[in-house]
Amino acid sequence: MTVTSLTQEEQDAIIYDAREGDLDYLQEIFSNIIPGSLLPTVKDENTLSTPVHMAAANGHFAVVEYLLSLVSHNEAVALANAKNDLGNTPLHWAAYNGHLDIVKLLVEKYGADVYAKNTSSHDALFEAEKNGKTEVENWMLSKFAPEETIKVEDVGEDTKITYTPGQESYEIDKQASEALEAAQKSRADVEAVEKKTEKLSI
Repeated sequence: MTVTSLTQEEQDAIIYDAREGDLDYLQEIFSNIIPGSLLPTVKDENTLSTPVHMAAANGHFAVVEYLLSLVSHNEAVALANAKNDLGNTPLHWAAYNGHLDIVKLLVEKYGADVYAKNTSSHDALFEAEKNGKTEVENWMLSKFAPEETIKVEDVGEDTKITYTPGQESYEIDKQASEALEAAQKSRADVEAVEKKTEKLSI
């Protein structure tokens, strides 16, 4: 009898095995019990995280590779870019935890979007930088260098900071904050001088 759907309990078991890196068991159930075509339906009912999320987060390269091989390339691409309830993709988690081999696999073979944002507006590069994963950070910068030029301009009474959308990283955000702070300080200095000038005029 062909299995056509999975209970949440069965899905949770697969997610658990992916998180633990139990490749042998996953191979056994997908070879003998559950068709690989059902993999895209497997996700945590609360967090929406998939087995690929769990394997990527915990550095189980062979498990990530195996799971993505069970489905068509288009479905594998979709799984590599799937977001959980907080908007994190498997790439976010792999980058955050410094698993460079998995980062490369997701990006180079399955087209994981390095600029995809989670609900905190962070991309995978930001997560790697924030968590001090230098090896991942350097690789991603070498492949997808963010826009280095930050333009600061006054628009009326506001300070406008612009740079290429979708390409910001932790460092770029830091630079933007510093630029804004400098612009505000400069404006405050100008206003202070103007006030002194007004008093002198009186």
